[in-house]
Amino acid sequence: MIRRAGDRFRTVRDGVETWHCFSAGAHYDPDNVAHGALVAVDEHVIAPGSGFDWHSHRGVAIVSWVVSGRLRHEDDAGRVRGVGPGEVLVQRTASGIRHCEVNASAREPLRLVQMTLLDTADRPSLATQSIPLEIDGARFDVWRSGVTLDAKRWHAHVTEGDWRMGAELITPGDSVRGSGRLDMIGAGELLVWTLP
Repeated sequence: MIRRAGDRFRTVRDGVETWHCFSAGAHYDPDNVAHGALVAVDEHVIAPGSGFDWHSHRGVAIVSWVVSGRLRHEDDAGRVRGVGPGEVLVQRTASGIRHCEVNASAREPLRLVQMTLLDTADRPSLATQSIPLEIDGARFDVWRSGVTLDAKRWHAHVTEGDWRMGAELITPGDSVRGSGRLDMIGAGELLVWTLP
C-alpha cells in the first residue's frame, strides 16, 4: 500500500507542523491505526525555539531521525540529548515517562521523522544509537540507493530523493507498507522498518 505525502493527516500547532502516516489525535482512521508494532510515523517541521512541551508516554519506543537541524530532547529523569542529521535517538518509555522535545536552534528550522512502536521494555531509557537498530524484533535501517528485502511486514518512508517500486514513483513524504518482498531503487534517503 502506498500512502502519498498529500494524503497524510496534517496537524498545525504553534511553531510545529506535523504530517501523520497513521491515525493520530483528532485524525482517526480505523483502517490505519498500525502496521504490526509500528503505530506512528510523524514528520515534523519545528520552527526555531519551538517544539513539544512536557508530555507523557508509556509502553512505546519513540525513534527520532533528524533530517535537518538539531533536536534537543529531555526526559523527567534528567536525561538530555542533542541529535543532528544522520543520528537516531531512541526513547523507551516502559511504565511511563514525561519528556519535552524542542528545536535546539534559535535560527534554523528542524525537520525530523518520529516513529513510534509498541514496546516491552521494563525500564525507561534514552540513548543515541547506531543503525541498523533493533527493538523487540523490529529492525530500523536507512537506505540511500536501493533496498531489497523479504519480511513478514515492512514500512518504508521517503525523506529525500525519488525512488521506484516497479512502475510506481515514490517521492519525499510518501510511504509504502506491506509484506513479503520489497524492491525499491533510487537515490536519497529511505527509512525502512522490518517488523515481526
